[in-house]
Amino acid sequence: MQKPPRVVLFRHAPIDIDSRVKKFATTLSRAGYEPIVISLEPVGGIAGEYRLGEDIRVIRVPIIRAPREGADTSRVNNLEARRTQHRRRAVYRTRITGANTSSAKALLQWVRSTAKVAYLKAEDGVSDVAFRAQQARDKRAGQKDPFVLAGVDRGLPVVADVAHTLTGLLVELQPDVLHAHHPQALLATRDALRILRGQGREVKFFYDARENFAGIPELEKGLQAGHEALLACERAMIGEADVVSTVSEPIADVLLKNNSLAARPEVLLNMPPLSTLAGPSTVREVAGLGSEVRIALYSGTMSWARGIETIIKGIAYMPDDVHLVIVSVPLPHPMIPKLEALAGEHGVADRLHFVGPVSQDQLLHYLSGADVAIHPLPGGSPNHDAAMPNKLFEYLHAGLPLVVSDARLMAEFVTTNQVGRVFTSEDPQSFGKQVGATLADPPLDRVRDVAATYSWQGQEEAIISLYNQITGFDGTLPGDDVAFGSLEVAPA
Repeated sequence: MQKPPRVVLFRHAPIDIDSRVKKFATTLSRAGYEPIVISLEPVGGIAGEYRLGEDIRVIRVPIIRAPREGADTSRVNNLEARRTQHRRRAVYRTRITGANTSSAKALLQWVRSTAKVAYLKAEDGVSDVAFRAQQARDKRAGQKDPFVLAGVDRGLPVVADVAHTLTGLLVELQPDVLHAHHPQALLATRDALRILRGQGREVKFFYDARENFAGIPELEKGLQAGHEALLACERAMIGEADVVSTVSEPIADVLLKNNSLAARPEVLLNMPPLSTLAGPSTVREVAGLGSEVRIALYSGTMSWARGIETIIKGIAYMPDDVHLVIVSVPLPHPMIPKLEALAGEHGVADRLHFVGPVSQDQLLHYLSGADVAIHPLPGGSPNHDAAMPNKLFEYLHAGLPLVVSDARLMAEFVTTNQVGRVFTSEDPQSFGKQVGATLADPPLDRVRDVAATYSWQGQEEAIISLYNQITGFDGTLPGDDVAFGSLEVAPA
């Protein structure tokens, strides 16, 4: 009997809310492979072995900082996060003050914000100059390693930390396939592949590229040197992969154009598996709202860069009986006081509600208590315009019509499939108007039909075909009557 190939799946962060890693692992297990998932935990986190479903090993490993010779590691590690946080606060502070703020106070806040942005730009400039100088010295010294030339240790130290933490474990697990899910995990991939192949193992490499990282908006980039290092990590390894997959057709085109690839990346949309809706409660009950209230729902990451401000202001333009419920990940969230203040300034604080997340097995039932679902991701950047987020399909599987921004691919999907309406990015009035129009004539039959078409099970055959090609294994999926299985991780 042929031995099942061992596939180790990993990224740069915990996998608890990362359904894509878990869906890949579950599909592989269903087809007879032996998947092992590594969940990279924060520094000081809890280590241990767990189970995904009944059979899939999940290994939790806290990050161990890599030693850095002569470096102020605390400053290097914290610089990007601190700068990004302050820049976002500065850019949006005057927007949040609202019309009720005195002109003198608004002016003072504007001055402070402007000074803070100027300081951070200067800090970015100093860091970038130092990075360029080191890069030039490395080239003169004949350095060939792309990760060194990218300045990973200085600009994106988490990459070195991930490699320091994971490489030995990846080798110890003796995989047949390494399946990496983020550029920050690619130095570990490179180092583990070198060791394993040096041992005589014919290890394959599968890379899942989830975003057009080169096209993300300025507000999400952080330090320039760090962003360039991230792109360099991907460029260094993507051409070495036996299979590259991604989440949309436009991103596949960009990756093929920008890299030396043997073939166009396979497009595997980030869709939920078909499942029966089940759970103890919905967002309606948790928010304490009765049947007389209609609910517009946003679920997921809260970020100024992702349009959260637009939908808060847009409550004022929705019908009076419509409330906005936000499933905050996590809850409590540091942005909530600011968002509540913003809602208060626009006279809609009583129509804004925050509820906590639930397990993935309960998520679709939880969301189904709403009447319409929102995705406000602003259009206009290459990455956002090529995005087809998992959230979009989760909403459909929960039975909800959609109101989305005019980010190109997402908007095309909604209009082509007639499952909702599109509003103008960052326009609260347009947003509120489209919510009202969708609720007045919800396309529920279309939502059900499209949800049935777009499910993870619908692309499992393609996934297993890719794996069978690179491993020579005859993996076979069970019949459709077999349940997909739980995506919850539990102690072993």
